[in-house]
Amino acid sequence: MIDVKMQIPWQCEEILKRFAAHGIQAYLVGGCVRDSLLGKEPKDWDICTEALPEQVIELFKDYKVILTGLQHGTVTVMTGGMPVEITTYRIDGEYEDNRRPKEVFFTRSLQEDLSRRDFTINALAYHPDEGVIDCFDGLGDLKRGVIRCVGDAASRYQEDGLRIMRAVRFACVLNFQFEPETERAIREYSYLLRNIARERIQVEFDKILTSSWAAYGLETLARLDCFPYFLPEICHTWQFAQNGGSHQYDIFTHSVKAVALAPPEVVLRLTMLLHDIGKPFVWKQQQDKDCFDGHSEAGAALAGQMLERLRYDKKTIAQVQQLIGQHERMLLPDEICLRKAVADLGFDGVRNLIAVKRADVRAHSDAMARLPLEVFDQIETILNQIEQRGDCCSLKQLAVSGKDLTALGYKGRQVGECLNRLLQLVLEEPARNEREWLLEQLKTNS
Repeated sequence: MIDVKMQIPWQCEEILKRFAAHGIQAYLVGGCVRDSLLGKEPKDWDICTEALPEQVIELFKDYKVILTGLQHGTVTVMTGGMPVEITTYRIDGEYEDNRRPKEVFFTRSLQEDLSRRDFTINALAYHPDEGVIDCFDGLGDLKRGVIRCVGDAASRYQEDGLRIMRAVRFACVLNFQFEPETERAIREYSYLLRNIARERIQVEFDKILTSSWAAYGLETLARLDCFPYFLPEICHTWQFAQNGGSHQYDIFTHSVKAVALAPPEVVLRLTMLLHDIGKPFVWKQQQDKDCFDGHSEAGAALAGQMLERLRYDKKTIAQVQQLIGQHERMLLPDEICLRKAVADLGFDGVRNLIAVKRADVRAHSDAMARLPLEVFDQIETILNQIEQRGDCCSLKQLAVSGKDLTALGYKGRQVGECLNRLLQLVLEEPARNEREWLLEQLKTNS
């Protein structure tokens, strides 16, 4: 027991006081304790207790109680609009699928409950009257900035292979280093990731990608041989040189640096990780220079397969594919160029493409990473002006419609072809977006 005071929500205090009034042990536990001690705002508040689930349900019968996972001893109590998960102290039985225990056994020992948890920094409990309960030096690891398994690292990963991804996630979200045995066991048991549901890997991978130290996380996944079991195509980029051009780094290193230079949004960071994924598959050497013609199209197709395999939603996949396919597109601080880009991609799509191109260029070399690249600021300024003016950049904004053309006798594909031809004229000269002028162009050019 360590006398440390934490600021906790009144809802949690209320629940802990009710347990205490009935002589029942209960503590805040896990991530909420870790984050509070690190000065971060916890996303969830969890309580563990010696009370059995049916006792918890009876004790809080005047609250809304959700039967979250009775088989694992968990119920959720709604208080003051906040959900608080309450779980009975337990010991996990045998793990048969490297993910979940076949059965759990309830216990009255807090230490036994904490001993089944993954990492020491997550095996901390807290009560306002007692301070922090730290059975495995989790506080010491928090101070040292270390990720260390509770007990034997190999056993922890064999129990639940997803802990491999969680270890990397905590390391790069918190900017912590691995305790040597915890790291060694990741490489030894990385193959367990092939047994884990793709959806669960995706959740952890997104947190790694959008963290402040994403590059460290991605390099760790590569260094500890994790990618072969959920994104094997990444392995083709590892140490794949790009000779004869402006690139200083191999494909993987360039991609990782590009991820770190992009805004921390899932679509943008997935795009930067995969924007050159097609290069190894289209590589040719011409006059001592590595050439990758067609890598954008190849990469977009390959990225679609990879993200579908990881169970990303269709919208995310489509956005990433579009950005990869367009990442070599020339963007200039020119109104016509940008209106045409908006016609193809929309304003949000062009803004995302600017972010992609900015990160891509800066990740070519150390020298490029230091450049301010004012041209992209100029492009964004012009793009904003186009949007604020309301320039016609889509068929919906065109002063004539398909009905107008149908009334003039156009049929089938002719309608779409003529509308697109008129849109191209208006993209060149927005002031020409007038019904009479556009209809006259149809007569003149028919």
